[in-house]
Amino acid sequence: MSPGRTLSLRRRRGLVAGLAGLAGLGAAAAATSGAALRVMVNEVAPYSMRRGEQIVGMHPEMVRAIFEQAEEPIVLNTALYARVSRALRDEVADVVVALEGPDLDAQGLRLGALHPVRMLILPRKGLVLNQVAQLRGLTLGVARGAFYGDSINNDAEIKKFPLPDPFTGVRMLALGRLDAVISTDYLLTHALRQEAVQREAFGAALVYGDAAYALYGRRDLPPERVARLRAAVARLQRQGRLEALVRPYE
Repeated sequence: MSPGRTLSLRRRRGLVAGLAGLAGLGAAAAATSGAALRVMVNEVAPYSMRRGEQIVGMHPEMVRAIFEQAEEPIVLNTALYARVSRALRDEVADVVVALEGPDLDAQGLRLGALHPVRMLILPRKGLVLNQVAQLRGLTLGVARGAFYGDSINNDAEIKKFPLPDPFTGVRMLALGRLDAVISTDYLLTHALRQEAVQREAFGAALVYGDAAYALYGRRDLPPERVARLRAAVARLQRQGRLEALVRPYE
């Protein structure tokens, strides 16, 4: 290789490294300078939906109420849960709405619980589930990036099939391509309203347990912004305003 070519490659590598560094600095600046915080929520009904240019749904309403209370500017975006669940690690968001769990606790700061959910396991027709252990050797549809608990996530004998959303899972279940699907009560209720499926095509749901959605922020958020957001969540919870925002979607 000629000296000129070597120098050219070095310059290119330096340029790439420099651009990567600038991107990281830009993300850090957005989180610390008082600029609008990038908030990401799961795009699935009824949590959040796009209607033209508008983002509507349970979680966008909660987020807007919290950030208005905290007097913090935001840029709201939506994505599939697989992207939301790693958005803090990938530095593509400053704040996310996600299921509480060890992975999110490791990635970011918990800013406050938003609302509880009940985890349900919906089996195919003819399959009677009385306990999670019965899923061993069977195929369970799960959301990419979601933590359901050790008895599911860490049981290698339960075959997990990653799904983009429970709507897809319910359709696959009706076609016999899965043995069961796990999701929250809100999501399964809406998924079962699809015209393409009939409730009679499934077995009785097993209540797996309770969980909660929470607001998580990046670990490098300034302490004063973290304090304002935590105070806003706590205040809205005390006033019952977050619970009131959930009620229309039940």
